[in-house]
Amino acid sequence: MIRDSLPETWRNAEGCRHRVRMMSLPRLCNDWGRMRCLKYLVIAALLLGSLQLAQTQEKPLQIGVLAFGPRSIPAWRCTGAPPGPMKTERQRESMPYYVVGMLDELGKLHYVEDRPENSGRLGRRFSVDVRMGTLPEVTGFARDFAQKRVDIIVAISTAVVRVAREQTQEYPIPILFPGVSDPVGDGFVQSLARPGGLLTGVSHQQVQGSGKRVELFKQMLPELRRLITFRRPGYDVAEKSLAEIRAAANRLDIEILDWTASSREELQRLLANVRRQIADGIMILPDTFSISNVDLILETSLAERVPTFGLQDFMADWGALGAYGPSTYQSGGRMARYIDKISRGAKPGDLPVEPVDPTFVINLKAAECFGVSLPLEVLHQADRIIR
Repeated sequence: MIRDSLPETWRNAEGCRHRVRMMSLPRLCNDWGRMRCLKYLVIAALLLGSLQLAQTQEKPLQIGVLAFGPRSIPAWRCTGAPPGPMKTERQRESMPYYVVGMLDELGKLHYVEDRPENSGRLGRRFSVDVRMGTLPEVTGFARDFAQKRVDIIVAISTAVVRVAREQTQEYPIPILFPGVSDPVGDGFVQSLARPGGLLTGVSHQQVQGSGKRVELFKQMLPELRRLITFRRPGYDVAEKSLAEIRAAANRLDIEILDWTASSREELQRLLANVRRQIADGIMILPDTFSISNVDLILETSLAERVPTFGLQDFMADWGALGAYGPSTYQSGGRMARYIDKISRGAKPGDLPVEPVDPTFVINLKAAECFGVSLPLEVLHQADRIIR
């Protein structure tokens, strides 16, 4: 009733707060007359107070995030020193790019993280609990989220989605994935248009871009003849990607050196064999194992001057010569929209799985490290260039 008595431009809470705090009383009173002005100011103050009280009493939306990690961030330099890793400066990833994008987009949707420094800010309150670890650790974290009955789980990577689903079978908790190559084939959803159940999210189509990555890499490195790929043996997504890579490589007269590893230590032993005499480039596959250990691959790539081509935008930021695939930041932003809809009552199974367009990123600083001069026609294709 109070809200209905206000002018239309005052009925929005943010507009109300802005006018109460920012407009001077003399100006308002000149517009409406002193008594009428005071009346509306009192009503607006009551409305603002009731909104703030309601938001204070409302239980914050609880979001649990599961991911492998934290990964080590490669540290490298070119100017004044040989290219390669700087071991003393290595940092650990504090938050996946997916989560950074999600939090930024939640802010745009007027969600406010439930922290003391945000006291008094208007918006839907939420809390986020980011848990990163090994597969056994992530399994335990998923079990914790289920027992805590968090409102929503965001599971990063196919393997983590599978764990989250297994650990929440007895609890009706929505599970969102910011990047799965084949959600239908993996049995997460019934269809992309009508997922059904409690899972939905973004399909990044990383497998389908595998051939395109080979083509772009060849354009960047015309002398590319031998290409190393790393993958975990028996991982279906990586094997499908490798089939597309081989098909493109055959057309471009490129030999594929397919190296497999099952542990970080085994990968390190393989990387000790990387030399310019062995291969001209390295290709990152859509493989959870390789992505989790991408720091080792990129550091070796830079140290041995064997350029790497990645499949997610952050890999170019971390030292790959280029990357073509979904933006992890943008995919995370999509999670915020799903969260908003579900918090308003939508069912996850009714929200279609969305594709995310690939982006082509080039790192010119890495090109300098590798001693590579990139053709202009390749640079013109880039969506983003790191200088």
